[in-house]
Amino acid sequence: MKKRDPRQVHSIKKMHHAYLSLQLKETENITIQRLCEEAKVTRPTFYRSYKDTVELRIDLHTVILKDLKQSLTIKNPKRIDELRPDDLPENMVSLFDHIFQNQLAYDVLLIYKPDELFIKEMKGILRQFVEDGIRVTQTTEEGLRMDMSFVIAYTLGAFLESIVWWIMNNYNYPAETMAAKLLEISFHGPYKNPILWHK
Repeated sequence: MKKRDPRQVHSIKKMHHAYLSLQLKETENITIQRLCEEAKVTRPTFYRSYKDTVELRIDLHTVILKDLKQSLTIKNPKRIDELRPDDLPENMVSLFDHIFQNQLAYDVLLIYKPDELFIKEMKGILRQFVEDGIRVTQTTEEGLRMDMSFVIAYTLGAFLESIVWWIMNNYNYPAETMAAKLLEISFHGPYKNPILWHK
């Protein structure tokens, strides 16, 4: 792919921001003219990067999700028995940091104007993150209470709904706190006292 010059990169960022802003403002399909006005760029500037708004939308997805994927890279893997109580996996903190730094994108694409393609691709990245995390912290599937596919589906749902809850509550906790809460509930469940099942 041809490398973009700094001015083009700056214009693209403005157009991405304009696209997201207009998604919140407009009820009709966004035209190139309206987008250029919002981004304060010319039509030739738009056409140097994209042939239409669909191509811009896909490029926006690519940029955000590439950053998400990078933020979830497991750099210093530890098994469960190596984790100390105050250990927070860097990638879990990075997940919430990434979302906080891209608030407008997640507000729009995940909550207020849900974009099915974006959400599908985001789920795929989170699913891989969950699978990698389980395999890193456990040596075998025998160490799990349930079969692997169920644990992955459950954990993926927990991650997604936790992210949605955080956004809907105006990012009311720092990234570190959200990571800690998610880690704690993953390992210990939601109850203060363990539930004893009677047979």
